[in-house]
Amino acid sequence: MKARVHFSSGTAALIAMLIGASVRAAAATEATPLTIFHADSLSGYMSKLAAEYQASHAGVEVRREGSGSLDAIRKVSDLGLPCDILITADRRLLKTPRQAIEPWAISFAGNAMGILYTSRSRAAGEITRDNWYEVLLEPGVRYGHSTPERDPAGYWTLIVWQLAERFYHQPGLAKRLGAHSPAGNIRPHNIDLIALLQSGELDYYFGYASDARLGELKFLALPGEINLSDIAGSAQYGGAAVRVGTGANQKEIAGAPIAYALTLTSDPPNRDAAIEFIRMMLGAQGRKAAKDYGLIAYPDPLGWDPQHRMPAELRALVKPISN
Repeated sequence: MKARVHFSSGTAALIAMLIGASVRAAAATEATPLTIFHADSLSGYMSKLAAEYQASHAGVEVRREGSGSLDAIRKVSDLGLPCDILITADRRLLKTPRQAIEPWAISFAGNAMGILYTSRSRAAGEITRDNWYEVLLEPGVRYGHSTPERDPAGYWTLIVWQLAERFYHQPGLAKRLGAHSPAGNIRPHNIDLIALLQSGELDYYFGYASDARLGELKFLALPGEINLSDIAGSAQYGGAAVRVGTGANQKEIAGAPIAYALTLTSDPPNRDAAIEFIRMMLGAQGRKAAKDYGLIAYPDPLGWDPQHRMPAELRALVKPISN
């Protein structure tokens, strides 16, 4: 039989007061969330910066969520999920006016498209930047890419194929590459393909140079004329264009340099912390992290601000561009 402990009314009140104070203290010391929706190809880079930021900002908890860039935008614009910073793998995606997103963007880093594989991939010892399309089109070789409607890496892939057709003087190459990559080899997000490569379900996939850091993969670098890495290559890359989507949702996407871009949501829950985090991204700390994770860090971030709405603290850190 359990013994019952009886407290006087004064002791009980004191205990209740102490418990209440403890609960209030815990609430007061709870970290304030800083929420970032970002392109999943930035996962390693963002993980490093989040850890470094939290180490010097004890009162802030960085909550980051990677996905395809178009899905990241939909979380804010369509679903209304709370978010402070939005980062996409194509700066043009942030130029479409949306009520939930501020009307400015900063490009801070680029990337390069190429071919990811492992030592177990079929013909891994033979593939080069000069014969890759011949290797991929051999019977039994399996390769894939992400969904163009959901992930920029998907439409970047189709654009690379078009550019390759011209660069290698191979008429019809883009169509042949598409026909040899069935729907089962196409997944919603670029990062989904890493597991298929590691398990041997695919031999190759088209993705970013930075993906090699995420899964310890091999990366075949393609010529600069087709890999979308040159920030000054807009005219050359723009010679290729693809149509994605169906029906009323179909649109044409022209080739362009891969340029990651960020902005704030129109009502960020933690605006001050978000601006401070972006300042870190644009500085030496962010450039080092970008280089460490296979990105192309821009020494001069590019700022697009047609309505002059960019925070002054950030405007001073960027080189203005008009398009």
